[in-house]
Amino acid sequence: MVDLSNLARELTPTAFFEEILPDILGEIDVPSDAGTERLQFHVTGPDGVDVHIGLDADKNFELEFGKAEKPPMALTASDNDFRSIVNGDLRDKIRAATGGVAIGPKQLRKAVMPDSKVQRIKLLAGDLQIRIQDKELGETYTYTLTLGGGTPNIAAPKCSISLDVPTLLEAAGGKQPPQQLFFQGRIRVDGDMSIMMGLMGVLTSP
Repeated sequence: MVDLSNLARELTPTAFFEEILPDILGEIDVPSDAGTERLQFHVTGPDGVDVHIGLDADKNFELEFGKAEKPPMALTASDNDFRSIVNGDLRDKIRAATGGVAIGPKQLRKAVMPDSKVQRIKLLAGDLQIRIQDKELGETYTYTLTLGGGTPNIAAPKCSISLDVPTLLEAAGGKQPPQQLFFQGRIRVDGDMSIMMGLMGVLTSP
């Protein structure tokens, strides 16, 4: 398997989806009750690309370039922000703090859900945007998850979560739970929290 913690910085989003993602998908055990709906990746900018993944009728992964029709979940990021978390500065900081990566078999396995959960995701219509501020580099990385098959609304998401890199690393490294960081004022949530709570409920339910 490719060393996801050490991907070359010059790797483009397209090359990631063509050369790296198939290996990641090959490491995922697909549950027998998994749904066949698509997960869309929408990368914007000069090196942008649209890719969607899902399961065929035989429960084998399919990866196709282009846009899926009304995917229950779609992740949107600029090419710069995508690179940062996959093979750039944010990746390096996550690796140093946790020894892991942000996008790998463990993370994508959570997106392979039973059809019953997929149907619940479809009811959570709207955008959940995560903004990660890197004060050291003067950057803000933005990742928007669009639920329910609608058109992404990057400019005005239904709910947004804002935090800085040290807070992210504390949560990812298990030093403090996100709930505690929220009550400390280090994680800020704006907008309709119901979409965030609804997604958490689906992901954490049996």
